[in-house]
Amino acid sequence: MAEGETLLERIGIYNNLDEPIPSWNRPGVIATVTASMLCISSICVLYRLYIRFFVLRAKGWDDYFVLLYLVSGLIGGISLCLAPQYGLGQHFVTLDYGDMQSYLKVFYVTNASYNLSATLIKMSLLFQYLRVYRSGGLRTTCIIMLVVVSFWGAAYSFMGWVPCFPVSGYWNMGIGARCYGFGSTNADEVFKTYISHTTVNTVLDMIVFAIPVPLYFRPGTVRRTKLGLIGLISMGAIVNGLTMWRLATLVEHRATTSPTFDPTWYSPISIVLGAVEVNVASICASVPIFWPSLKARLDEIFVTREVTITLNRRSNRFSSDIGDAIQLHHTASEEGGNRWNRCPSRAGSESSQSRLAGLAPVEKKRQHYMDDFILNQVDPLRKKSGFVVESEIISDNLGRQKSRRQSKNTLGP
Repeated sequence: MAEGETLLERIGIYNNLDEPIPSWNRPGVIATVTASMLCISSICVLYRLYIRFFVLRAKGWDDYFVLLYLVSGLIGGISLCLAPQYGLGQHFVTLDYGDMQSYLKVFYVTNASYNLSATLIKMSLLFQYLRVYRSGGLRTTCIIMLVVVSFWGAAYSFMGWVPCFPVSGYWNMGIGARCYGFGSTNADEVFKTYISHTTVNTVLDMIVFAIPVPLYFRPGTVRRTKLGLIGLISMGAIVNGLTMWRLATLVEHRATTSPTFDPTWYSPISIVLGAVEVNVASICASVPIFWPSLKARLDEIFVTREVTITLNRRSNRFSSDIGDAIQLHHTASEEGGNRWNRCPSRAGSESSQSRLAGLAPVEKKRQHYMDDFILNQVDPLRKKSGFVVESEIISDNLGRQKSRRQSKNTLGP
């Protein structure tokens, strides 16, 4: 490509109309991938904000920046879903002038929103780290990175939202606007702008997601924190992989200018990867906030332990004769305390009642009040006779276990 060659001069210099349609260029793929990732990202961010604002009531700067990202991400995602209607995925030379202008308007919003979203999500993560690192070198690193990301993001976001003076010159080349960077008409300048932004973005992502790594190796870090860090670092690796993949696609076609200038044909994969990248980054920033609350709710739904005591009987010489039995029910509180409630066994009571019905009233009272258990309660100093305790316990702890115990004790005076 000749130095100083303009974009208009590169339109149609190579016939790529016979190239097979890439999967990324299909409207269904663009809309499905973008919409699904946008929905997942929005749900995670909204749940995170709900936990911070209404449950924990501990909102911070990281929450405000992720809220701004949500607005920017929705704008960029919606515009990307609409882009296939205006030519994204088709050859640029097959569009009429009106469709070209419409596409450039939609792409203008998509590209500028992506630049802003990438900045906001990094700043949200860095402010989130400041909650963890109260002092030391890692806190200083976070502050330095905040300054670097702020300047980098402000510069490229301004270049994205104001690529021309006036801005309408980005999609209307006939008004003689003064354009630069993303809006430049010079093919080489456009390529360098996209490559510089994506390269720096990749490096910053690597640094931002590497900052929590020392916490994993810090002595005293509990296992739960380590598992959370593994999840955070793993998702960060996915984000870095997406940014490097996007960088490779930009280099392959020199930011849609090679072998011919065809932005609607060569850009879909780069645009979709950029949208997925910031969506995954937002999920990565939100999951550590709402996961403890979500896990607690899941534990309430799925029962992991159940203990049930079904039968306990006490019997002695007299009560075994008349069928009088007492059943003990065990109840356990959530705090782990035990409480034994003594209640008559229905079966034993009915049997006892039927047998006592045949006795004379005076004899029934005499036998009932001569029961060893009742006498032991009235006169604790009397000589106690033997008794038998039979228990049947069924414990269900992620599986059925049954145990049966029968014991005979003799208590002396």
